[in-house]
Amino acid sequence: MGRLLIMKQTAFSFPAWLNDFIPDDELFARAYADISDQNRAWLKTGISRLYDCYGPRKDLGGVDLRRWRSGFETMQSYDAVDFAVVLFDNSLLSPARLLAALVPALAGGVKNVLAARVGEAGPWRKAVLTGLELAGQELVIDITDVQARQLFNELRETNLSGAVMVLGPRAAVIKTSELQAASRISFYRPRFSRAATIWMDDENTFDLETLAFIHPDIIFSVFGAEPTLPADNFSYEGEQFQDCIDAIMDVAYLPADRVTSALTKAKVVLGPGQEGCWVWPDLHPEHFQFHRTAWTIGD
Repeated sequence: MGRLLIMKQTAFSFPAWLNDFIPDDELFARAYADISDQNRAWLKTGISRLYDCYGPRKDLGGVDLRRWRSGFETMQSYDAVDFAVVLFDNSLLSPARLLAALVPALAGGVKNVLAARVGEAGPWRKAVLTGLELAGQELVIDITDVQARQLFNELRETNLSGAVMVLGPRAAVIKTSELQAASRISFYRPRFSRAATIWMDDENTFDLETLAFIHPDIIFSVFGAEPTLPADNFSYEGEQFQDCIDAIMDVAYLPADRVTSALTKAKVVLGPGQEGCWVWPDLHPEHFQFHRTAWTIGD
């Protein structure tokens, strides 16, 4: 049968008490001004490519009806979830990895999106604030572990659908028992080591300065041609390509003609020109939809 577009009408807003924990606009403005044009351009490139991969969706919901030769019918409906929350903590210093969790929700048509830093309050990294600003993320808060649990309990009690992305150990404040009770909220937490290997055909294969800006919290092991290293989280490890492959844990930066060599080990492989980008490979658009299914016997 066909696909029917439906529009779900639900009223949702995040709790009003969160407004007390929104960073001052001036903090965003100062951060934006302190980031160079070149680095802002890298952040914009990453955001643009995430939109290319995840949307933007033009349909917010629909119904798919099918009759099967074996004599039964199925109806599958989907809607954009009512809300999405990105929980992260002070250990996440990478704007690209944060945006890779945030932008898919925005691109997927979720109208209520919250970015919440969880844990002890401290200075914000300017690149993180600027990335949120460039993505157009309006609701950003800074809350404690206790407040995060209170927020989650209130969200669960709405009985509305939601999608939660958890980045960083301190952000993982929602316990297993609470997850089991949240039948309308889906959770995503990537399991990645904060380490990456880089292969340099020559000293300019990758823009290492940009990688240092985008991922100051990743340990980079560089192989191939020996370049000038931009920061203390980079080390040169040798000239053998097989050693580069053997060192891969989850992430590799390789020229396009060497990518297939790494795909049996790496979860993410990024080539030259993708230094400002990131993607969580198992974060799918369906995470931001609420699905229902019915099976019936046809007439």
